[in-house]
Amino acid sequence: MKTSKADFISRHSLEVKLSDISKRESFSYGKTRVSGSKQTTYIMHSRSVYMPGQEKLFTSNYPANPNQVIDKEMIQLRNIYKRKNYINSKQPIGSKTIHRSQDAFTYKRFAPISDEALEIAVVAAYKQIFGNLNPMESERPKELERRLRNGDIPIREFIRSLAKSEFYSRHFIERVSQIRSVELRFMHLLGRPLKDESELINNINFIREKGFESHIDSLMNSLEYEEHFGEDIVPFQRHWNSPCGSTTSSFIKTALFRKGFASSDNVIYK
Repeated sequence: MKTSKADFISRHSLEVKLSDISKRESFSYGKTRVSGSKQTTYIMHSRSVYMPGQEKLFTSNYPANPNQVIDKEMIQLRNIYKRKNYINSKQPIGSKTIHRSQDAFTYKRFAPISDEALEIAVVAAYKQIFGNLNPMESERPKELERRLRNGDIPIREFIRSLAKSEFYSRHFIERVSQIRSVELRFMHLLGRPLKDESELINNINFIREKGFESHIDSLMNSLEYEEHFGEDIVPFQRHWNSPCGSTTSSFIKTALFRKGFASSDNVIYK
C-alpha cells in the first residue's frame, strides 16, 4: 500500500507541535506491537531482504551471558536482572510525581502507530539525542528510520543506534572533553544531569575499561531507562516538574543545561 504526501504532517505543523515540547512529557511510537499485520502500511526498498515485523533481527539482546560472567560484571548482571523483573511486573512507564503517583496502576500502555506519530517521534528523537543540532538530510539514517516505520525495531533501539552513530560521535564525543561527553550522554539518553561527582567518576572508569559503545548500552539497558521510557517513549528532560526522587540540584542543572530553544548542545559545550 502506497502512502501519499497528505498522510504526513507538514513541516510547519510539526514545528508548532515541537515548539512547546517542554509542556508535554513525551512522544512515543509503537509499531512493533502490530508489525506483521495486514492492516499496517510500510515502505520497502526494491532490494531489501527482510520483511517488516522481524524485530528479533534488529533488536539488541541483553549484553551479558550468565555462564561467562566474572566478578567485575556482577553489578551489570544484577542490573539486567532488576530490569527483567521490572518488565515482568508490568509497572506503569513514565516519570512519577507526588500528585499522581498514588493513582498509578499496573497496565499496558499502547503507543500510537500512525504516520504522524512516527514523524513526530523521529523529529523529537533527533532533537533530544542530537541536542537540538539538526542533521542534514544526507546525514539522517534513512535505513534506520525505515526499520522503525516497519516495526522491526522499537524506539529504544532507534535511540541506541542514534547514540552510536558517526554523527553523534563526531559532535558529542570527539569535540568535547570526556567529562562533558558523559554529562551530555546522561542528558541525552536518561534525560537528567549527573547526580554527583562519584557518579561521574564511576562512568569515566566504565568507559576506560569497556569503551563508549558499552557505556551507551549500559544506559539504554538500565532499570532507570526502563522505568521512565520503556520500549516506545522518546527520552525527554525529566526534571522540569520535580518528579519523585529528584533533587533541587537536578532542576538547577537542567535549567543551566538548556540555554534556549534556538541553541544546541554542540554550541554550548564546544
